[in-house]
Amino acid sequence: MMFLSYLPQFLENMGTEPPIITLTITIFMSAFFIFPPFIGKYSDILQNRIYFIFLSIVGMAFMLFLLIYANHIIILIIELFLLGFFTSFVTIYLTLYSELVQNDTKWISYYNAVCAIGWFLGVVTGGIWIDLFNIESLVIFSFLILLISGIFVIFIRENRQAILNAKHGNPELIERVETISKDRISYSIFYSLFFRNFGVIPILNVIIIIMSFHISSTSEIGILVGINPLMQFFLMLLMGNILSKKNIKIFLIAGYVLTVFVIFGYIISNNFWSFFIFQVMVSLSYSMFWMATIVYIAQNSTPINKGQFMGYANTSIFAGTTIGGIFFSLLLVIFNSNYYLSMLFMAIFPLISILVILWLFELPKN
Repeated sequence: MMFLSYLPQFLENMGTEPPIITLTITIFMSAFFIFPPFIGKYSDILQNRIYFIFLSIVGMAFMLFLLIYANHIIILIIELFLLGFFTSFVTIYLTLYSELVQNDTKWISYYNAVCAIGWFLGVVTGGIWIDLFNIESLVIFSFLILLISGIFVIFIRENRQAILNAKHGNPELIERVETISKDRISYSIFYSLFFRNFGVIPILNVIIIIMSFHISSTSEIGILVGINPLMQFFLMLLMGNILSKKNIKIFLIAGYVLTVFVIFGYIISNNFWSFFIFQVMVSLSYSMFWMATIVYIAQNSTPINKGQFMGYANTSIFAGTTIGGIFFSLLLVIFNSNYYLSMLFMAIFPLISILVILWLFELPKN
């Protein structure tokens, strides 16, 4: 997140033109919705997650190392796409983790909380590093942080025999488990993820610009941006204690309803505290629907298909983010760069998510 947050600034510093910056980031982000389902599926087939995790760390480190020496935009785009490919393997981390904790809601909340605080610290640390040194050296710093992460990966243990509760590769068990679980996941959850992110993430990507219309202090804007992942850390832990099978649908709907309020909130906000309120609200929204989604998938899938379904969730998010970003750009052209009219139109899409969950989402009967 440290590298990703400052990628536009990194590209701008290289002398990249604004349209090419947008195109480059779109190509980079496209890897996050192209590859996760395939990666998850093959990890399910091979019944080995740790190989994919090692490949992810090595691949990301190697591509970051190459980025240090990138001096041409075409080479840079290729390297960023490959970095996105290896980064998309992170789906497997959550898949294996949920298996190791036996899909326990509270432990899954710890995972998401740590991811949120890592996002917050990455953004803050990256900003400090750039101020002390320069944007080019941020790639080196990201590379070193990733190497530290790789040290911890060495200590991960995957006991597939215990996870499957049978000898590895037992075809009878695999067939039986797959038959039991294949119809337990409602695909409406993936459609709702797509439309929610289609509507709100493009706005969040330019929220700094929106805030700058009303707030002159860069420090205050930095606090407002950083409060989102920081609040998620605490909210994820809270969700882990109150989320259950009985209220998953309620939390999904509530999370999407809050998303709609957030978009309207950004439109009417005109000072630090009004933006602060809606930044907290967007954190609550994300914590509710994402925790409900992950717990639902974890508890209604098995080691035979869990990786594939986790991949679908990530693909839905990033497909919505990427396509929504392109659509939002078109709206800005149509409305002559009027952010508020464009944002008002984008509120339609999380409303679609609410309708999808209300009409199509069903919990398993047993």
